[in-house]
Amino acid sequence: MSICLFPNLAYLSETSRAIEIYKALTKQGATPVVATHGGTYEGILQEESIPYHIVPPVMTEESCRDYVLANIGKRPNFYTYRELWEHVEGEIEFFKKHEVSLVHIGFTLSTKISARFLNIPLSTAHGSFLPPVFEKNLAPYRKDFNRGIIRLLPEKWKTRFANWLYSHAKIYTKPFNAVAKKLEIAPVESVADLFLGDYALVTDIPEIIGISKEEMENWENTRDSRYSSRIKLFHAGAIYAKLFGELPQDVYEFFQTDKPKIFVALTSSVEDCLSRVYESLKDLDCRVIFCTTVHPRNFEASENILLKDHIPSHKVIPLCDLAIIHGGQGSIQTAIASGTPIIGFPLQPEQNLNLQLIENHKAGLNLPFYVLKKKQLNTYIHNILNDQSFSANMNQLKAWQEKYNGPENAARVLLSLMKN
Repeated sequence: MSICLFPNLAYLSETSRAIEIYKALTKQGATPVVATHGGTYEGILQEESIPYHIVPPVMTEESCRDYVLANIGKRPNFYTYRELWEHVEGEIEFFKKHEVSLVHIGFTLSTKISARFLNIPLSTAHGSFLPPVFEKNLAPYRKDFNRGIIRLLPEKWKTRFANWLYSHAKIYTKPFNAVAKKLEIAPVESVADLFLGDYALVTDIPEIIGISKEEMENWENTRDSRYSSRIKLFHAGAIYAKLFGELPQDVYEFFQTDKPKIFVALTSSVEDCLSRVYESLKDLDCRVIFCTTVHPRNFEASENILLKDHIPSHKVIPLCDLAIIHGGQGSIQTAIASGTPIIGFPLQPEQNLNLQLIENHKAGLNLPFYVLKKKQLNTYIHNILNDQSFSANMNQLKAWQEKYNGPENAARVLLSLMKN
């Protein structure tokens, strides 16, 4: 019997979260099996000296990019039917061979089918995009859609519709249900159902979400809900990346100034967003660490902009006065741990929720993309840099977040689930 951590290496946040949970499990005397289909961040497992298995089919750079694009709505599905079938076949064989008794993932969605076929419990941890949030209408609608006639609708209507949609929409489910039908197992009921396992670790903080630990863990789905398994929620706490070694010396030298310091980490999959942020910042009287894996041709280092690939964000963000991000939970939690206010441009609903929770606490701003098109970003930057309440409020979130040891709590829950 063993716990299998099966991260999707197309995502840095998920890779790092799996690493933190692995380390916590080993500290508690467990020997988890780590498996993956490979992908963009496989090298990080090697750098951390974590033994792992590659389960065929292997994800290429292209397939990882397509997966991420599907997650932000740029592609219709995460897998084709054939791709999903091949992933499920490989996972079934692997789980049998290694006598896996519990699978834990972030966003390796194919395991929703393979684990169910083998009647192996599936645990997930990839944010607070969870049923109690929808039922309390806490997930925001996309601000970019708030145009034209939609602006005239009452705010409550738009919010209620958004939360209803997240728990009822069937987008992405077609290939999964085709494979489920072939294997004669229960289908996936909704997109929210697809993202959830039999168990879900809540990796946010009760004080930030606005739902207590007790209420979250006592939540039960009703018979008429759009979820295909019972689903039990467990609170864990923040789990974020602490990778990439030390800060390069040129970063320290670059920050030897009294000017405002800004950290930018926006995905390179949306080049238009990157370019517009770069154009806004290049003439600003500040120092900017511009971190992205792909630099478009018109990006050039300058007196106030330093271009970087991967960098230890948990060490650079504390040196900054502002972080500009897309709002993945790992980036959010790193900013909270640093006490650094944020400006966010969400690409998908979970990021939108993460950022809205920060805005609700007045520790940052959740902005629509049309702010960039209208060249309004610098106004918002000045507002945050000149208003100390944003930093004060973020430091309150930091104090709350530090009360919970997320990796340790996650490991404890997983070990308990395996034993029981």
